[in-house]
Amino acid sequence: MTSGPSPGVDGALLAEVANKADLVWVEIPGQPARAMWHVWHDGAITLVTGGLEQPDPGFAEGEAVLLILRSKDKATRVLTVRAAASKVLPTSPEWAEAAQALHPQRLNQSDGEAQPERWRTESTLWTLRALGEVVEGPGRMSDESHRAEPIPSDATTSMRHPFHAGKATKRRR
Repeated sequence: MTSGPSPGVDGALLAEVANKADLVWVEIPGQPARAMWHVWHDGAITLVTGGLEQPDPGFAEGEAVLLILRSKDKATRVLTVRAAASKVLPTSPEWAEAAQALHPQRLNQSDGEAQPERWRTESTLWTLRALGEVVEGPGRMSDESHRAEPIPSDATTSMRHPFHAGKATKRRR
């Protein structure tokens, strides 16, 4: 397995932004971008999908996706790169290393230390390794707004919100 991004990608910038970000936005061709929690491991974005974890957006082995990395403090785009998705096989030594990197970063673990074994049976670990093409980056940001239509949903508000005039009042005693 090759470690680090391909030539053409500023590896130091990619590593720094990916390490600091809680989420990375992943855009699969023909689908809206999705926010996914991840870790930066072995020079690539590593994430877990399926089962009780985040939904699998439909990655295909070797498929090119867009990684959109945002600044943690300002929530602005810093870098957008093309990346190749590859599945980490549960029988490979890389799987154990990836699971060991992901496990402590998973918030609200439902099964504690048994979590990696649950991942082995019901989830899929993926690496998203940057290819040589930087779509957007410092000095190369597009003027496009990047606004997207909301994803259709059946969710509704069950009742009217209560009326509030100004700030909520507190009784002082």
